[in-house]
Amino acid sequence: MYDITFYPLGNADTSLVELENGATILFDYAHVKCSETEDDKRCNLHQELNDAITKDYIDVVCFTHLDKDHVVGAKDFFYLNHSILYQGRDRKKINELWVPAEAITESKNSCNEDAKIIQSEARYRLKRASGIRVFSRPKKLKEWCDKNEGYDFEKIKHLIVDAGEIVPTFSLDEDGVEVFAHCPFYSESRDVDRNGCAIVVHLTFNNFHKSKIMMGSDIPYDVWENIVNITEAQGRTERLTWDVFHISHHCSYKSLAKEKGATKTEVSETINRLYDDYSNEGAFLISPSKPIPVVYGPAEGEQPPHKQAFNYYNQVENSTIKVTMEEPTIEEPKPIKLSIGNSGVTLNSVPVAYISTSTPSSKPPRAGVK
Repeated sequence: MYDITFYPLGNADTSLVELENGATILFDYAHVKCSETEDDKRCNLHQELNDAITKDYIDVVCFTHLDKDHVVGAKDFFYLNHSILYQGRDRKKINELWVPAEAITESKNSCNEDAKIIQSEARYRLKRASGIRVFSRPKKLKEWCDKNEGYDFEKIKHLIVDAGEIVPTFSLDEDGVEVFAHCPFYSESRDVDRNGCAIVVHLTFNNFHKSKIMMGSDIPYDVWENIVNITEAQGRTERLTWDVFHISHHCSYKSLAKEKGATKTEVSETINRLYDDYSNEGAFLISPSKPIPVVYGPAEGEQPPHKQAFNYYNQVENSTIKVTMEEPTIEEPKPIKLSIGNSGVTLNSVPVAYISTSTPSSKPPRAGVK
């Protein structure tokens, strides 16, 4: 049995994967609850993780990118090797740190306080070529290594995971999970944004049905289109099928299309294939976001979640959408915990996802989709 938990943190992100062998993978960390505000319904992430992980370390901590809503509070929770200021018996150690290449190369001036600390830890580990994996090898990563004393690109390149590769930290046979990297892509551009260069991975579990999870980070729609088109062109569509989909960017329309739409975001055929053709029967869409607005709001300036985007996700075939700040109720949200066993994916111990062993999806693919 494997478990994945999505925490109610408003428009912020943290999820925990617990493997059958006891290993843990944490995606992002955002301790955002305001203890001085009695009506703050967001969870106490520090306490939740300490309750869930009784050992003094986490096997893998993946910071998908360095935006505040994915790193806030990290400097107060983790044991960090680069400075004694962030060490103590009550802190969780990180056996292996995953970061995108952009987290290494971007200027500290563009980082918030927690992001600067995570960046320092990543650079410290990279210099020692230990306890880290860097996702993607853009041209500017080599340039950065060449310009900074103590960093030898040739000596650290074995730690790099490119898009289209399996992350060697885990194996399906030994650990019960296989992690496939979708993003970030290789880029020679020096002008790249955090969201577009964020880590996106696809997890396949070694249960009877080979259940799959897509961890969507905060990437925009055009990156999703590239992921779908490239993966289909390579004939690797099993890396697009999903039983659980972590929705990108807190249910923002920008992860679906260029325009928000009046009442529903209209998506391209490519984006629609990702959701309608590659979702397995009984799948879950998880929106790590505030409650969905009741009204549509102004055309410009409205922050996610967007009702128009929700309306698209809500009609995706064979799936159910869950919003972290609405489960089980808006008045008292709790972490959404899904279990992955031989019956597929279950919520609250009720089987909800059962996948045929004869085909990756119960739905016939569209023309041109293998």
